[in-house]
Amino acid sequence: MLIYLVRHGIADRRALSDPERELTPVGVAQNRCVVEKLFLQSPALTKGVVSPYERARQTAADFGLTFPNLEFEVSDLITPNGDPYAIMNFMDENQQHNLIMISHNPLLSKLLSLLVDGTIETARQINTSTVVCILMDVVAPGCGEVKYILEP
Repeated sequence: MLIYLVRHGIADRRALSDPERELTPVGVAQNRCVVEKLFLQSPALTKGVVSPYERARQTAADFGLTFPNLEFEVSDLITPNGDPYAIMNFMDENQQHNLIMISHNPLLSKLLSLLVDGTIETARQINTSTVVCILMDVVAPGCGEVKYILEP
């Protein structure tokens, strides 16, 4: 299976609460740039999952414009402080799909480290508006291989 981890674009820090933070104009532009780069890879995206936070939903909307057949399921599982092990269970249950997950740090960096290195301690970083494509034949810690990384 292929898993695409996507970190939302740059968000405005002036919102009243973290879940309400919206993308900045630069964040929107960077998202659109990385979406175009992903489109050139011709991925077979079959299932989308997005955090309920506004900036992640806005990022998913940008992906939806380029991949109109892709629908996103909103999930509290992938909020900033989500549990990487719970997400691995979700991935295991959805092995028949190529998943795209739009979320936040620190969750995405921990998840990437767990999938590729087998531990969250390596603290691999995912920048804003970045897509990391991971190949997994078996959904288990350390069994992922980074195929490519796309940045704006």
